[in-house]
Amino acid sequence: MPITIVVSPSATGKTAHCIRRVRQVLEDRPLATMWIVLPDRLQSVATRRRLASEGGGIGVHIGTFGNLYHEILMRAGRPVPIASEPVIQQLLRAAVQDTQKRGELVHFSPIADKPGFLRVLRDRFAELKRAQVWPETFLDIVKQDKAHLGEFARIYAVYQARLQELEWADPEGLNWLAVEELESEPDLAADWALLIVDGFDSFNGSQLSALKLLGERLPELIITLPGAPDGSRVAHRRFARSFEKLVEVLPNAVVETIADPPYIPKSLSILEQNLFESISQRFEGGRNITMREARSPSEEAREALRWLKARIMRDGVLLHECALVTPDPERYRPLLREAGAEFGLPIRFTQGEALTSAPGIAALLDLLELYVKNWPRRLTLEAIRTPYFDLTQYEITSQDAAVFEDVSLFGQVIEGLDQWEEALSRLARAEAPPEEDLGEVIRLPRLPRGDEAASFWRRLHAFSERLMPSGAQTTKEWVQWLEDLLEELKFFEQSETTRDESVSLDLRETLRALVLGEVVAGESVKDYQAFLIELRSALEGTFYKEPMDWRQPAILTLRVLEARGLRFQAVAVLGLSEGLFPEVEREDPFLDENIRQALGLEPRLGREQGGLFYQAVTRTDQYLLLTRPYLAEDGEYWEASPFWKSVESLLQEKPVTIRPDSPRSLPEAASAEELLFWAVRRESLPERYTTDLMTRWEQLRHARDIVGARLARDPSGVFEGEILELADQLRGRYGPEHIWSPSRLEMYGTCPYMFYAASALNLEPREPPQPGFDAAQLGSMLHAILEQAYRQAEDLYDPESVVISLRKVAKAEFGTAPERYGFRPTALWEIEQEQFTEALVETVHELSALEVGWTPAAFEGAFGIGDIPALEIIARDEKVRLRGFIDRVDRNEQGELRIVDYKTGSSHLAQSDLINGRRLQLPLYALGAQHVLGLGDPVEGIYWAILAARAGSLRLSRFRYEDQEAEYHGPQGAIDVAKAHVARIVSGVRAGEFPPVPPNDGCPAYCPAATWCWRFEPAGWP
Repeated sequence: MPITIVVSPSATGKTAHCIRRVRQVLEDRPLATMWIVLPDRLQSVATRRRLASEGGGIGVHIGTFGNLYHEILMRAGRPVPIASEPVIQQLLRAAVQDTQKRGELVHFSPIADKPGFLRVLRDRFAELKRAQVWPETFLDIVKQDKAHLGEFARIYAVYQARLQELEWADPEGLNWLAVEELESEPDLAADWALLIVDGFDSFNGSQLSALKLLGERLPELIITLPGAPDGSRVAHRRFARSFEKLVEVLPNAVVETIADPPYIPKSLSILEQNLFESISQRFEGGRNITMREARSPSEEAREALRWLKARIMRDGVLLHECALVTPDPERYRPLLREAGAEFGLPIRFTQGEALTSAPGIAALLDLLELYVKNWPRRLTLEAIRTPYFDLTQYEITSQDAAVFEDVSLFGQVIEGLDQWEEALSRLARAEAPPEEDLGEVIRLPRLPRGDEAASFWRRLHAFSERLMPSGAQTTKEWVQWLEDLLEELKFFEQSETTRDESVSLDLRETLRALVLGEVVAGESVKDYQAFLIELRSALEGTFYKEPMDWRQPAILTLRVLEARGLRFQAVAVLGLSEGLFPEVEREDPFLDENIRQALGLEPRLGREQGGLFYQAVTRTDQYLLLTRPYLAEDGEYWEASPFWKSVESLLQEKPVTIRPDSPRSLPEAASAEELLFWAVRRESLPERYTTDLMTRWEQLRHARDIVGARLARDPSGVFEGEILELADQLRGRYGPEHIWSPSRLEMYGTCPYMFYAASALNLEPREPPQPGFDAAQLGSMLHAILEQAYRQAEDLYDPESVVISLRKVAKAEFGTAPERYGFRPTALWEIEQEQFTEALVETVHELSALEVGWTPAAFEGAFGIGDIPALEIIARDEKVRLRGFIDRVDRNEQGELRIVDYKTGSSHLAQSDLINGRRLQLPLYALGAQHVLGLGDPVEGIYWAILAARAGSLRLSRFRYEDQEAEYHGPQGAIDVAKAHVARIVSGVRAGEFPPVPPNDGCPAYCPAATWCWRFEPAGWP
């Protein structure tokens, strides 16, 4: 029987040769049955269209080897059900469990229940079947291996035995069955007039067996291969291997080549002929071959799509005649999708995305994990907030998520329904907080209280009860439970986009397949967590594609292997940097190279990826673009791949390096956004663009001015916190009757913009709760203990008496602190109480020994609060009213006062902090004690670091400072400096001046503007 192997370089017309032969057979035998077998569906569709454009072919079947095997089995009267992926997952899981129960799984036991292990088994078993490796063969080869290979082979045998018991097959198993039928029935398929196998560059074992058997009975068999019969070129080595195997199984085949020269432009033809070869003279790529390197994969994707759009708009190339070829679709998919949307280019991806990556499925899995993970705060809030669930039957809306978040911050909810219940129960018992802002007092957000708080717990509890799983049950029962839940939550009704609708359909199919898989694999009872593992594994193994009408033209994005055999007018090959393409070859950790050779599997090392690159660059009939990123993620230079260097060595033109800061020609812009961005950088927009883009042009110029102001060294102007338009409102809000707290003034002194965010806008940082107390809560506890210890001491003048009182007070205060201050104690809380108590005892002793002659006279002296008058000072001829709490006032024998202000930490307690306006409390408290409380004349003042048990370096009695206008000495000098700062700060607030000025030692972490301030510098920043 005539068997022909047509071996010819790319673009010489191998497919055209095959189609001509089909037409010739049809002319002689119009009703003849013929088959054209291609590597995948894409090539099948392309060949079908091409055949139709040349007159069609009645009786010509076009498909893959899988379609061919199916037809053979149908003709043999042996139709076989094909297991779906979820069913295969179930069978694999059952095979692993059976092997484990028999005690034959030791090496893989730690990962036996992981979804990733099942995917590995699926891939390797498919590879074994394609190579026609029977379980018995595998077991025989690895029988001496007592470790992982033996376990691998035993799982393989159990899996195949289960398929045979069911009389089912997986997709790869069809080849075994088809080959069996061909061997047992010599006349099967013998009536086919012609079989053509086109577009392949390699063949696996089962395909070679099928070709051998069919070649012996068919009137004619034509097989095409790229390359040349001698296989001497580096670019053809991959194909030479395949050619040798074909000749081995088809020794009587006639080898032909196509003498016609390539029908592609001269430069592309020279590239094809000389790729990976040395030439004496470089050639000109011209408009047909372009090389561009961009800074990152993101910019590389933009360059590729920009180039394709230029070919479409300028050269008349049609959308469906364009292709993107990438070695790493997952890396480039989001980048291409984003740029394509901006450029107005529809893109069709041949590879789907894992169902678990869809937002709705991710939300569903998080919801189902709530019970297993003990209702963690983040997942609970996301379940309430997500638009994919309708919780109205539990009287919960998405707007309630903000309330629950405030509750979690108040109650330090980390995880567990008990913590949610505790927080809401406390609020149900709590009274409303005071309305007045006392500056340093811990402020709570507006929270539900009383019956409202109780109602929030009742609703959350009802929702949690619905998610509570039952005991162990079958997969069918679990799926029924889940489907009922999805109906109640109106999950499928919430699908608003075509993507969501596609995902919902795939989810339904996956759930049905899980039930079917249990039917074929056998029922087994499992607990909730085991079901979740099974469900997640099935979803991870299911891929979805965003629906797109195939009649709508689009740019096709292909993997390198998928590009074989297809022809386009314009092709862009991406990812030509080291490690991307060619990809780094690594030995298979499950089946090493030695066992692969013994089993007849394709090697993982030495795969001749140069042949794949040759295929990729020869897919175009007109225009070729090669791109690569030149900077790695860490900012280091990314070396070009050897494939890039090979092409570069052939061309006269140097690759174009696209640098972000280099000016670009406006006609090269692929979108209005890009054109405007480039124009702003050029600081001009040509008149021909102004009609349509002038409004947006002015907006971008405005944005440029904002960025320019914020990049300036010194902040100034309306884009740097100067809010003159609000000056009248600010003067009204912070007018003469406004009562200031020293802490607010210090905030402005630290950074005016921080004051604007925290005080004017009343914003607060919202950090997720963490176990334990924060600095503010600790400070409040220590302040309260010291105050009460001195008040309750029998003898204020005896430090031992104060210590006795302190220990009693500390025990009571610490005992109620978690509920009172709203924090969740850690396992170290008992130890921390002891440590803080001892630190307070040391503070009492050190305060007593600090200076002889001073004794406590007053504690928590308040002014400007309640009925107590505020301190009034004149600053720049305007009245300023102040309030505050003086932690402690001491008096000496002369009746003079010492102001003591407690601080938990020991930073920013120096004289320089008063001079720069960051610490103002001591001198202002001295004024309050003297003029409002009438306690006497202050002659001293100190900040006392409680935990360090020592005074800060600032002493009012020792204050010395000199500027260009005056010298400042002692308490009065410190007061004068503080008054000057108050005048400056109040004037700045009322004028709307809030420039972001980071402190020299970095910005406080608690600044509410930390997440967006363009000048934020964390403390310790170099």
